[in-house]
Amino acid sequence: MKRLKALLFLLVLASAGVAAYVYLGRPPSELVLTGIITTNDVIVSPQIGGRISQLKVVEGDVVKRDQLVAVIAPDELRADTAYYAHSAEGMVSQVRESEAALRLQERQTADQITQAEANLAAAEAQQMAAVADLENAKLELDRSRNLSQKGVEPPQRYDTARTSYDAASAKLDSARKQVDSQKSSLALAHANAEQVAVRRSQVQTMLQQQQAANAQRSKAEVRLGYAEVRAPIDGIVDVRAVRVGEVVNPGETIVTLINPDDLWIRADVEETYIDRVRLGDKMTIRLPSGDTREGTVFYRGVDASFATQRDVSRTKRDIKTFEVRLRADNHDRRLALGMTAYVLLPLNKT
Repeated sequence: MKRLKALLFLLVLASAGVAAYVYLGRPPSELVLTGIITTNDVIVSPQIGGRISQLKVVEGDVVKRDQLVAVIAPDELRADTAYYAHSAEGMVSQVRESEAALRLQERQTADQITQAEANLAAAEAQQMAAVADLENAKLELDRSRNLSQKGVEPPQRYDTARTSYDAASAKLDSARKQVDSQKSSLALAHANAEQVAVRRSQVQTMLQQQQAANAQRSKAEVRLGYAEVRAPIDGIVDVRAVRVGEVVNPGETIVTLINPDDLWIRADVEETYIDRVRLGDKMTIRLPSGDTREGTVFYRGVDASFATQRDVSRTKRDIKTFEVRLRADNHDRRLALGMTAYVLLPLNKT
């Protein structure tokens, strides 16, 4: 009987050993990857340099998009804005004055040209009348000469005709000179019109200077707006890198923000198993507290990272890893930046 019991005990022990060997020797159904919860920090920095006069947030504060984070002392910027504003206003006055002077000169030049053209027309008409009078006086002189030579008219009549002819000739010369004078006046009036074009060009230049002054004023107003540093996203203040009174340069970090809804789990997968991971795969994520939730693969590394170990037992090669990122729901805010998270990679799927 004792021998039978011993035999039964040995059989049970052997069965247990075989079962344990089979259980322990079977391939695992999933691989546990150790990952870390991370995200991209959003660096909030100024576009201008200056002294920090106000700092509105501390670490851990929840901020909304466009919320005021810090203020840079705006005294110099306000002075620049006022200077360019006064310069623009001064240019406006100068432009108005130049435009008024241009309009006056245009009217005066137009009147001068009209008057010169009228005077020239009158002088030309007088010249034509003088030509007609000279022709009439010449006919009268020729007639009196013939009659006087024949003794029909007395010599006094011939003398009178000759005097009239000389007067008509002198009158024609005067009319011609008057026409030349009026032509010169008309040419001078047209020259004044060219001066109007020059003044119009000067006014256009002043308008451009006014636009440049307005642009400088707008630029100064924009830079004054840069004195208020605002949050670019909704998030939580992670690091406050400066204090009130410190001087910062453009692009220097004031605070860093993190978006708690944009956290993900980063894990490294050995190259032996990376072919089992696809974009969009669902995997279980286990937190150190034991809580689990589902994650979705949204990134798989395209090239291998550094070797995690040396495989000397088989082909003597470095075993490399690939980075994998999974996004999980964080509405309950249980995920925290830097927390360890375990990713369960199933191995039995095809």
